[in-house]
Amino acid sequence: MTLKFKPSILNLYALLFLAACIGFTIYNYTQLSAGEGWGIVGMIGLFGFGILLLVIDLVIRNIFKNKMTANLIGLLVAVLATVLLFSKGLCS
Repeated sequence: MTLKFKPSILNLYALLFLAACIGFTIYNYTQLSAGEGWGIVGMIGLFGFGILLLVIDLVIRNIFKNKMTANLIGLLVAVLATVLLFSKGLCS
């Protein structure tokens, strides 16, 4: 039995997002954990958002068997996630 991994746009976006969250947390750990440590809590929330993107990708892949349709919907979700992060959504 072989496991075939074919990355989609949303999958790559979510993995890049999670890697950036981990890298930012490691690089700025002293600043994030200063005071009561709410910066670390915020990063855990963003990490959860990345996991949610992976779950959404899994659902999209199971609903839409056509790869082009799944990738287009994944791209739309990735753009909406970016707008949510950089507008007055999760980063405010």
